[in-house]
Amino acid sequence: MPLRNLVVIALIAIVALACYSVASKNRYANLFAEAMDVIDRDALQDVPRKDLFTSAMQGMMKQLDEHSMYLSGDVFTAIDEDMNQEFGGVGMYIENDPSTKQLVVLAPIPDTPAYRAGVQIGDQLKEIDGTSTEGMERSQAIDMLRGPKGEPVNVVFQRKDQRLPVNLVRAAIQMPSVTGDQRNPDGSWNFILKGTPKIGYIRLQQFGRLSVEEMAAALEEMNGKVSGLILDLRNNTGGLLSAALTISDMFLDDEVAIVRTRGRHRKLLEEHFAHSQTLLNPKTPLVILVNRNSASASEIVAGCLQDHNRAVVVGEQSWGKGTVQNLIPVERGKSALKLTIASFWRPSDRQIDRYDPAAKESGVWGVQPNNGLEIQLTEEDVFENIRYRSFKDLEGLNPTGAKMWLKNVEEAISSSRPELSVVTPDAETDEPQPEDGEFNVETHIDAPLQRAREYLKSILNKPIAA
Repeated sequence: MPLRNLVVIALIAIVALACYSVASKNRYANLFAEAMDVIDRDALQDVPRKDLFTSAMQGMMKQLDEHSMYLSGDVFTAIDEDMNQEFGGVGMYIENDPSTKQLVVLAPIPDTPAYRAGVQIGDQLKEIDGTSTEGMERSQAIDMLRGPKGEPVNVVFQRKDQRLPVNLVRAAIQMPSVTGDQRNPDGSWNFILKGTPKIGYIRLQQFGRLSVEEMAAALEEMNGKVSGLILDLRNNTGGLLSAALTISDMFLDDEVAIVRTRGRHRKLLEEHFAHSQTLLNPKTPLVILVNRNSASASEIVAGCLQDHNRAVVVGEQSWGKGTVQNLIPVERGKSALKLTIASFWRPSDRQIDRYDPAAKESGVWGVQPNNGLEIQLTEEDVFENIRYRSFKDLEGLNPTGAKMWLKNVEEAISSSRPELSVVTPDAETDEPQPEDGEFNVETHIDAPLQRAREYLKSILNKPIAA
């Protein structure tokens, strides 16, 4: 047979094999499309095809594990804004006034469009882009005020007897991830624990794009001023792995392992090490606060520093979210697949993930407090600590607005959670007790924070041998 014929036959065979491979891969895709057509044509309920597709994608990802999921456009955008610590908006805290039910400005954020436009504390929001806010919930108003940077939004405010139309141009609003215990008069954060001048306090709310820079600035600010530090990772559900690695490195003076990642069948994929870029004196005692809501990146930091005896952990056992997810954009970047690709392991080679079979059997996962530093909390205790910290966030900008916010939360809670317990002050104090069902900021005791403070005081007051 001529060589030319042999070449033609070979090419035909290759093309046929390729076509078979593509057809095999598309078999289920074709079946899926056929099912969509049948449902669209014959189902009793008329459901948009887009909603059917989203439900199908979410169901497929759910078969993999607890954290893999399909992220539709709005959800993907929200996660991206969260990690970037930035969104397009006008820059003001708003709340429904519990007495009038009107949307009210609690405080404009300094150096934002609302602040520069002269928006004031107590201004009522009457309209947003021509839509009346009468009966509107805070969350709906926030959705309307946010949007692409550079685009205008027309807001009508009511200030006493004045009706004030204001054209605001949305800008990039940055949300800090690192906060202190209280605010300075100018609204900035003070990282010294109130009432304890030699103890620093840093609360890291998430591991976002700016967290490393913010943490470094906070440590630099308290450099030489504190003899001990409390790092609060409670309710921190994670974020960027790169931020967790760099922040861990800020407290380590040796090139030791921070975390390992393992793939299928626990095969070692990567091992991340510190680079001795410490920003805190290695001899400065460090306490880390965690609770049942501390997860992922916060568990990497707490677990690493605990394993290397650089910090003690106070609080509750953490959540146990020890898997690695990649965000893979699909649909030309309009949505994404959040896909689990590996698991995290501590330097001591302990599993972090609570869903690992061995962890389920033993009950050991995530990060557990050091012996003697466990704090038993109820769900109500955790909630009240969150509420207290949220109040502190706003109080420095606007004490009156903070009290209004707290009153509104109280009303919502009294109707939806009547069983809420009351946190009372230490029995040895003479502080006034709150009435039943009332949350009192002045008398609230944050038990884990108090235990961390006591621990550091005991360490710092020990005599040093000559």
